[in-house]
Amino acid sequence: MSRLSRDAGSHRWIERVVPFVVSLAWLITSAAASTAQENAIVWEPFTVRGYDGRTHDVEIGRLSVPESRTRSGGASTTIGFYRLRTTNPAPASPIVFLMGGPGIAASFMAPIPPFWDLFDTLRATADVILLDQRGLELSTPHVDCPPVSDGPDSGFLLSRAAFVRAYGKVVAACAAYYRTRGVDPASFTDAAIADDVDDIRLALHAERVSLLGFSYGTRLAMTFARRHPNRVDRMVLQGPTDEQLMYRSSLGHDSLFVRFAAAAAADTVSAGFSANLVARTRALFAKAERTPIRVRIASVRGESLTVAVGREALQGLITGHIADPRIPALIQTLENNDVAILTRWIESMYNDFATGAGSLMARAAVCSQRPTTSRIQAIDREGSQSMFGLAFDSFVASETFCSSLGTPAPAPTPHLAVRLDRPVLIVVGTLDDRTFPSNAAALSGELETSTTLIVENGGHELLPVRAVALAVSDFFAGRDVEGRVLRVDVPRFLSIENAKRPPRRPGG
Repeated sequence: MSRLSRDAGSHRWIERVVPFVVSLAWLITSAAASTAQENAIVWEPFTVRGYDGRTHDVEIGRLSVPESRTRSGGASTTIGFYRLRTTNPAPASPIVFLMGGPGIAASFMAPIPPFWDLFDTLRATADVILLDQRGLELSTPHVDCPPVSDGPDSGFLLSRAAFVRAYGKVVAACAAYYRTRGVDPASFTDAAIADDVDDIRLALHAERVSLLGFSYGTRLAMTFARRHPNRVDRMVLQGPTDEQLMYRSSLGHDSLFVRFAAAAAADTVSAGFSANLVARTRALFAKAERTPIRVRIASVRGESLTVAVGREALQGLITGHIADPRIPALIQTLENNDVAILTRWIESMYNDFATGAGSLMARAAVCSQRPTTSRIQAIDREGSQSMFGLAFDSFVASETFCSSLGTPAPAPTPHLAVRLDRPVLIVVGTLDDRTFPSNAAALSGELETSTTLIVENGGHELLPVRAVALAVSDFFAGRDVEGRVLRVDVPRFLSIENAKRPPRRPGG
């Protein structure tokens, strides 16, 4: 008021302005109260039962947000999440966990003992939010794709192009299914999920949020930082990536495979069938080029069919399982014309297609931000130098595949022109086959103050590693973690007999 007095120069001016200011304040307060009421989180108590038998009390929060923030008056969607209340009397900013996949709900991780232990440790610093991204589990509507009327044909693994066509057909059917039910596939974007996080922040009355991203979740964290840089407190990126880096070079797989092959040759279990693994794998690729491998599988409908696996698909299967402890046994059995291990993988893939191939959200989110043409061209050129050819799963960001969704070309979130001046911790494993260690340096260009911790022998999923979890919790608590030496044991491999057994399920 004193500033207004100085500027006005007369009491009469103040008398005219004050009623207007009071009215304006009342309108702003009323609008804020109305918005808060409309966007209030609905809470309910819930008990998580861990796979180890422990039970944990959490709260389920649900918040209504617009399906699209670019269209007024449209439909709404509900975002669901767990909240672990902090034990700190003076808590820091809420920590939001962004799970990877995409298509995996964060709430699925709570029953897993090492993940729960991490989340439980973090709440000594702040509230912990396990966000089920839109379309997943606690969030509604759910967009799991329905079963298709016909599974892929027997040639869907003859080539990369055949696989993309088969997968695209499933995705197109899924997108059409949800459109008829009033759900727009174009609403499942990185930007929309990042804005969901900001709406949760607003509803929690928090000035900032801290972000814990794993794999695809780091892409979401970077999108949030690019859209809402002033709302970031601290950020941890484990297995860092973004829309550019998800279009990967197979040369990274080459160097990883050499390291895994050396470890297999030195492992007491697999040494007897792992000599010269790189050369033998190359020979298998050449053989599959000449004569595709044929496997007999059983579909979920009880049908039996023979699937032909060509060179490109075999390359893709091995890069997709490059850190799998069954790889040496797979190579040995295929050389002996034993397709038992391969059959299990193909059968699982075929039936995944037949039952809908996962969540529409997963495919739409990846396609919502795509690599640049220059990135694609540079990576594709490198493919000719790799024993694995083009990185098989990079197709999920390609125009050919993304067109199956029938959505308009997305507007990408611009990268930061000014570096993010917030504390960021990046955690990478030297044997990460999904998000290569070099990704840390690529993302650091947008970060003013980042610390990178390298986990020797570490793979893709490192948050359950106790030393990593301690570093993450210390970082969110504001303690210095730079220079910590982290390592895990070298990979171990399975015998041929054990490799043929079905994998155990969580909690099994």
